[in-house]
Amino acid sequence: MSAEYTVSYRLRPPGGDEGAPEFAQTRSLGLGGLMFERGQALERGQSLLLEVALGECTVKAVGLVVYADRRLEGRWHIGVQFTEISESDRDALLGAYLQREYRIPPI
Repeated sequence: MSAEYTVSYRLRPPGGDEGAPEFAQTRSLGLGGLMFERGQALERGQSLLLEVALGECTVKAVGLVVYADRRLEGRWHIGVQFTEISESDRDALLGAYLQREYRIPPI
């Protein structure tokens, strides 16, 4: 779904400490992952700790960068596939999708 939500992400280097949090707006968000823009590329295969603010709830997940496409305006579209996400957080994503796309009220 095309959606703009605030996402906080931290780089998760192998065997090292997580980096400082960075913030972006999602351009798309789904049950399997998300895409956001940033000023610099991220390496394919980079692991990220993610937090997506969905109104009253925050979804936490671990993701893997699957693409970084440079746009004409000098920004990068970063595609992230979720590799770890709880069932309740996946349900929250589904609820956000249904509310946004079909105007279904929250339960």
